[in-house]
Amino acid sequence: MKMPEPSFSVNVDVKNPGQFFACCGLLELAHRLWPGAEGWFEDGKFCLARTDGQSVDFKTLLDAIIMCDVQPVPNSDPKIAPIRLSHPIGIHLDWWLKPDGKPNLFKTWAANATSQQMFSKWRDPLRNKLSAYTTAPEKTLTISAKKQGSYGFDSDLGWDALNVGFSLNKHAGLKELPTRPAVEIFGAIGLQRFFPVFKEKEQAVEYATWRIPLAAPVARVAVIGNLPVVTMHKLRTRFVYRGSFKGLDHSISIGGDI
Repeated sequence: MKMPEPSFSVNVDVKNPGQFFACCGLLELAHRLWPGAEGWFEDGKFCLARTDGQSVDFKTLLDAIIMCDVQPVPNSDPKIAPIRLSHPIGIHLDWWLKPDGKPNLFKTWAANATSQQMFSKWRDPLRNKLSAYTTAPEKTLTISAKKQGSYGFDSDLGWDALNVGFSLNKHAGLKELPTRPAVEIFGAIGLQRFFPVFKEKEQAVEYATWRIPLAAPVARVAVIGNLPVVTMHKLRTRFVYRGSFKGLDHSISIGGDI
């Protein structure tokens, strides 16, 4: 098949679960702003295009995140409350909760932070560095900013006391380390609508990339490996614990060509 010309692409390491889910989040946003928008992985990139011949405007995607209202679901524990992103996104986020409302392994943030704070705090770095993102959208998933805390998606930000040389738990003033705002905020949206194969007992997560342009509703099926014709690569990661911090490790290949 003839591949469409992408409106833009972002460089991605699919073995980094945070970067993978951030690509899924970009596709979900594009789908909500321009129904029918398609995304696909190729040669270390994630590409986005519209099916109506128009361009996916990257700044419009960023503005939608920066400007939308973020509110927790009323009468819920604010630390774990589901949150709602208003128009033009219109999405409900609660991927850190089990069906019974209790936290699952994806709830990684500390008890003194709320779910609304965790999402909202990444928007200021996006706003402050807007020109950097719009000038070079391909670098979106590697632009960093110093912030305390992380969703734990970005496996490149993992640490251990031996390699760092000290325990972050004992140095509160040093907990504000470089993080990647786009990975955090787009990953939070991607994980909601492209939820992977989650093996809670094994503390493992499995997901798959796809090689041809797919709209978001179909790509959600590809992520769990149920579209073998279009599946490019299957990967597996696991939760790792570093002191009081928890997150996803770098993924390993479990099938397909990378």
